[in-house]
Amino acid sequence: MKPFFSLFLLLLLLLASCGKSTKTYTIGVSQCVGGPWREKVNMEMRSAQHLYNADVKLIIRDADNDTELQGRQIDSLIRMGVDLLVVSPNENGSLTQVLRHVEAKGIPVVFFDREINTIKYHASIGGDNVVAGKAMGDYAVHLARQTVKPANRKPVVVELTGEMKNSPDKERFLGFSSVMKRHPEITYRHITTEWSYEGSYQTLKEMLAKGDEMDIVFCHSDHAAMGARQAVEEAHREKEIKILGIDGLPGKDEGLEAVQKGILACTYIYPTHGEAIVELALKILEGKPYPKHTYPAGQVVSPDNVDGVILGTQATQQQAQHLITIQDKLESYLGLYQLQRNLLMVALVTILLLIISILLIWRAVQQIRKAKRQIEQSNQEQTLFYTNARHQLRTPLTLIDGPLKELRDHGHLKDKNKELVDILYRNVQQLHDIIFGVLNFKNENTRQITDVSVQNVMKDSDVQNGIKNMLLKTDHDELATVLIVDDNKDMRQYLHTLLSANYYVLEADDGQSGLKLARESVPDIIVSDVMMPVMDGLQFCQHIKEDDITSHIPVLLLTARSTEEQFIEGYEHGADAYITKPFSAMMLTSRIQNLLQIRIKLHEKIRLQTELEKKNNDKNILELSTPDRRFMDAFKETITKNMGNSHLKMEDLGAELGMSRVQLYRKVKALTGLTPKDLLRQIRLQQSYYLLQHTDKTINEIAYEIGFGTPGYYSSCFKKQYGKYPTEVRK
Repeated sequence: MKPFFSLFLLLLLLLASCGKSTKTYTIGVSQCVGGPWREKVNMEMRSAQHLYNADVKLIIRDADNDTELQGRQIDSLIRMGVDLLVVSPNENGSLTQVLRHVEAKGIPVVFFDREINTIKYHASIGGDNVVAGKAMGDYAVHLARQTVKPANRKPVVVELTGEMKNSPDKERFLGFSSVMKRHPEITYRHITTEWSYEGSYQTLKEMLAKGDEMDIVFCHSDHAAMGARQAVEEAHREKEIKILGIDGLPGKDEGLEAVQKGILACTYIYPTHGEAIVELALKILEGKPYPKHTYPAGQVVSPDNVDGVILGTQATQQQAQHLITIQDKLESYLGLYQLQRNLLMVALVTILLLIISILLIWRAVQQIRKAKRQIEQSNQEQTLFYTNARHQLRTPLTLIDGPLKELRDHGHLKDKNKELVDILYRNVQQLHDIIFGVLNFKNENTRQITDVSVQNVMKDSDVQNGIKNMLLKTDHDELATVLIVDDNKDMRQYLHTLLSANYYVLEADDGQSGLKLARESVPDIIVSDVMMPVMDGLQFCQHIKEDDITSHIPVLLLTARSTEEQFIEGYEHGADAYITKPFSAMMLTSRIQNLLQIRIKLHEKIRLQTELEKKNNDKNILELSTPDRRFMDAFKETITKNMGNSHLKMEDLGAELGMSRVQLYRKVKALTGLTPKDLLRQIRLQQSYYLLQHTDKTINEIAYEIGFGTPGYYSSCFKKQYGKYPTEVRK
């Protein structure tokens, strides 16, 4: 065993050394809505996936401003097994229940850009909206003083916000309005609308149509500010009314370009910093210190500094895009490397397995040689035993037979005594014949078994042929197999003598060994005693009926118990028939034959099972027990699943059903009267008949689909089954 242990240890060490890899965390990101600003955040997060000691796999979901959809997306991320969740909630409080479920799972939560105060979370990150509101308020005051000079009235500043449901709405309003309150020389108006281009456009258009005065309009996003600008342009007041926004994104038609072109008077770069989100998440996952709140700094962008800001953001954005490209190529190279490493591992493992297989084969050869020597020694001992037994039995029989014969022939016996001596003499002669007949038979049988055993040890093919001849019986004139289970050796011998002329007989001396033998040999019928050690006949019968391999086998119980309650108990344990002791040989053989005939009749019903079920739509037409029904359903399901496999073997079917090839053969043959191979062919042909009638597929396509290797062989089998060729059905 030492060489095997060393090889196994080497294999484990090899696998362990090749299995080491950098830790990869999965981070789920739930964005409340899309848009350019959040796309920039996503790009920055992706560019930072491989910047740190641990790699990150990002799964990003966009709820498109739909709170219910965001809740479902978060549930989906949980099921995918994310290690940490980054959430930008759509509405404050609406996701409370979902996020509490995340908390219960022990998944860390990081709020980004927005928060929900009723939920416990690990950290938050995002621009300070109060600071952003104050910065834009200060610029609005500056702009009012420098450029707005209305006659006979105060400058009017209008703030357009969303519906004040989310933290950005509330906090930006808080910052902006706090500045306005410090400047009574300015008229300040707060209008709630939708936080969108269309919402700002419609609101401002209606105000201008009514003649409302305004000099500066502050919107909570550049996108909304563009809608306000559209309304001002349509009113031809773009020179009088200044529009302010927030986001400050680079790119065509975004906030920075709008300031550069004079469309917006000012914007505020609301920080994205997606790489900071990834860094914060890794600190939490790796147990490192991290801040509870992180506020990246923003910046006011006006016509005075917009050119420099655009140059800087363009360079930063280009670098991030290049980094993503490099990472994509690196992942491709790493994938190729991993594939090559796996192939090398497979090759090494295959070599080790081949070495182990060679060693196992060598060891098996040694064991076969040892078994051969043991068999030869056992045969010699058996021959010596029968020789001694013949000698030892001949002496007492001669001493009994001789005096008895002398007394019978020459004794002066009365009629009654002479009759008794005659009876005794006849039985002694019978005993003499039986003993010497058994000894001679055993001696001859021993020599035959010795020859066969030695050949079987030398050739595995001979073992397989022997099993086929004993168990896989396909001839209609073959003998059915009877398993006798009884702890009384004389009873087993009597039953064996009674049945061996018409049946192939197997024997077991208790229920436990009988159960094992039944699973291995799958007999056609079982005759069992009730009162037995280890496992009694009732328990044995129940195990037989509950086992999918043996559930179909009829069980005939023999017992001296004859009350009605005892009969009922036997039937409740699954017995098919009951015979009380003492019994006549004719009664026993007739009952066995009757049970086997019932099983044969059941074959005919099962052969028509598919047609009857399709016609009547009834899954319980056949009176099968639950284990037999379960087995037949599983067998048909396995055939249906593998029907297109032209190389399907019975060993493969048996493996999927948890049976050996022999057990599968015996089980199917006992239930249907067909071999598994014949039943497979029949089901394939039935499926092809349906396809011919209900599809436009060619005959060749159908033949391959149902698992025939060649269309010609399929047509031949179809003709044999239905009496006509597939082309005739198609017509």
